[in-house]
Amino acid sequence: MSKLERAERSEADAAERRRKREQQLADRKIVAERSVFESRLAVTERNVSHALRQLPSPKAEKLRVLILGASSDGDLRVGREQKRIRAAVDSALHRDQIELDVRPAATTADLLDGITRFRPHVVHFSGHSNTDLIVFEDERDEPHNGVIVTAHAFARAIKATDQPPLLVVLNSCKAAAQTDSLVADVVPFAIGMADSIDDGDAINYAAQFYAAVANGQSINSAHLSGQAALELAGLGGAELPTLAHAADVDPTITILVSPLDGSGVR
Repeated sequence: MSKLERAERSEADAAERRRKREQQLADRKIVAERSVFESRLAVTERNVSHALRQLPSPKAEKLRVLILGASSDGDLRVGREQKRIRAAVDSALHRDQIELDVRPAATTADLLDGITRFRPHVVHFSGHSNTDLIVFEDERDEPHNGVIVTAHAFARAIKATDQPPLLVVLNSCKAAAQTDSLVADVVPFAIGMADSIDDGDAINYAAQFYAAVANGQSINSAHLSGQAALELAGLGGAELPTLAHAADVDPTITILVSPLDGSGVR
C-alpha cells in the first residue's frame, strides 16, 4: 500500500471516529433532553392534579335544592317558574334523587332558615336584582316594595353554614355581576344573568337546566342545555345566563346527580 493510500485511509478512519463521537454526543443530548421533558411533564401533571379542588365524594343522599322566589309587587311569575322546575324534575331520569324546598314569596328569614335547616346543595333565587342588590319580600299580604339585600349580605347568608352550597343560581336581572365574588369566596359554582332577562326566558332556562341536572348531566352541560332551550324556542335571551366557577373546579366534570345508590353529590 502506498503512502498516499495509507494517508487517505488514516484520514477516513479519523473522520469515521469523529462522526461516531458526534453521533454519541447527539444521542446523549437527545436522551438528556427527553429526560428533562418527561420530568417536567410529570411535575406539570402532578400540579394539574392537585390544582383541581377535591370536592366531596359522592354520598348516598338526595340533591337538595332550595328554590326562593320573590316578587313583592307581583310583576314576575315566580310561581310559574317553580311549577315548571318541579315538573321538569318530576319527569327526569333521576327524579327520586332530588329534593326540592320551594319557597314562594321568600323573605330573608326563608333564606337563612333554608340554608341552616334544609342545608341545600343548590340555592336558586328568582326575582328582581341588579349588579349588587337582590330584592326579597316582606311578611306582608299586600303588594309592597320588597326588602333590598346587598350582594355582600346575601353572600354572607349563603356562607353562614358548616356545609355551604355547591351552586347558587341567581335567575334575575344583571346578577351575573355578583357571581365572581360568590365563586371567589363562597361557592364553587354560580349562575347569573348578564343583563335584563324576560320572565319567559328565565322560566324556560331554569326548567331545562334542572331537567338536565336531574338527568345526570354535568353543571356545564345543564347550563348549555338551558341556553339551547331558549334558542330552540326562538327566544332572545340565550346568551344571558352566565356560568362562573372557581379556578380550582371544573364544571364539565362536576355532576350533581348520578346513578349511584343515592344521589351523587360532588
